[in-house]
Amino acid sequence: MKIFASLMLLTLMGLLPLKNVSAQYDDKSFVFETYNKEFFVSTNGLRVRSTPDDVGKVMGLLNLNDKVLVVGHDLENNKFVEVKIVKSATTFLPAEKYYVVLEFLSLTLQDYKDFKGKYFVVVNVATETLRLYERQCMDNSCPHKLVMETEVVVGEDKDHPISEPGKGRSIVGSYRVVGWTKFYEDSEGHYPSWYKTSYPMPPEIGNNNWRDWFSKKVMPNGLDGEKEGKMRGAFGWYTAFVSPNPYGQWTHGTVGWGENKDEYIKKTKKFMINVVSNPRSSGCTRNNNEAIAFLRQIVETGAPIVKIYAKEALLDPSLSQYPQTTRQWKYIMTKNAGQRADRAEVLKALGLTGEDVDAYWNAFRAGGAGVIDPASKLNQILEVGTYDLDTQPTAIPFTTRKHILGKWRATGRNGNVYGLKDNEMSSGVYYVDAGLLSGYHHPSKVVEVSGFMDEETPPWMNKFLMN
Repeated sequence: MKIFASLMLLTLMGLLPLKNVSAQYDDKSFVFETYNKEFFVSTNGLRVRSTPDDVGKVMGLLNLNDKVLVVGHDLENNKFVEVKIVKSATTFLPAEKYYVVLEFLSLTLQDYKDFKGKYFVVVNVATETLRLYERQCMDNSCPHKLVMETEVVVGEDKDHPISEPGKGRSIVGSYRVVGWTKFYEDSEGHYPSWYKTSYPMPPEIGNNNWRDWFSKKVMPNGLDGEKEGKMRGAFGWYTAFVSPNPYGQWTHGTVGWGENKDEYIKKTKKFMINVVSNPRSSGCTRNNNEAIAFLRQIVETGAPIVKIYAKEALLDPSLSQYPQTTRQWKYIMTKNAGQRADRAEVLKALGLTGEDVDAYWNAFRAGGAGVIDPASKLNQILEVGTYDLDTQPTAIPFTTRKHILGKWRATGRNGNVYGLKDNEMSSGVYYVDAGLLSGYHHPSKVVEVSGFMDEETPPWMNKFLMN
């Protein structure tokens, strides 16, 4: 399966536009102030249209900090400006001209580099493990606290084509979350949204047949009336977009329901499927849907997502700070595109009681017909469940290279997914129980690096810089 997140849905949570640029100009000063100048996009999902009006065909979507050049001399219909795309990971449909709303262009870059929140995410590409940490001491006087860890899928082991940067191995680096969206789909229609009102429902819950997510019967109709799509719901429930220079490598969910847990994450790493193909992503970090829903609940816009390729160890092998191995988070996944999934939060928003929801869900899972009254808020519910967070850190051993049928293949839970040689790895260590790095550097001769080029990893992850 090849997943490349080049665009995002129009519905977006957690991100507001930056300074309103259009308010700076009147019609007389427009040409002088904007013509032939470069601007940053100040939001995610900015529609690029073929004509300067609200009904013009959408040729693609720009994301935060993409760069455009204003090439039009006029402010069209009091809001649109003609642009040339200077820098974007998006693929756009061809058009004679491109237009965007000037309001969502900014003279300044928004990078969230100095984010002061307490939660951050580390993805160790080598071990295909994502970990969420809480900064316990903002003055860096103590280690960070692991909140949860989960097994993920990273990019397939191949070089990025020059014409398609970001498709292949996951790119390491220090990034920031610049927005979240629910039920994301790519604009080309290869991977239709996990849920959309106008689409057929996804494969039935409880049906664990992987092939059903590729079936034409769950795909939407294209413009010609024929079913379109390669895989339904490939981006899962939520998608986090990162910056700078992510090359479309997002952090998102996957096919399946919450009750499938990590079944479809582990399926990607089965022995036989890796013998006949290379089934990982095209660089994105793919989570199970319960994990990505929890991350959406906790990780706010601006939070760091740090991607490394490192050997793992424990700073405190006794794990004295981690007496519990799991804790539970209860969720309700709804059809509402702007809603997170925390059970208490959803119950309050829908005005429902837990008893009503549980009675409905138990009847539904037992084969009941569901809600008859179309006005009932229960109709908004897609799934009710409980996520068992893995809260005890586990260091995955580094794996030496091994070959299957003459090729390096990473199967199962692996400590070296791209099969780097020992001398290609940094001599540094990632202490998974503390969220700290000691002597680590990216293996940049083998794995590509992006993100903030002046920040290999955030300074507060450096063990030797702690107070």
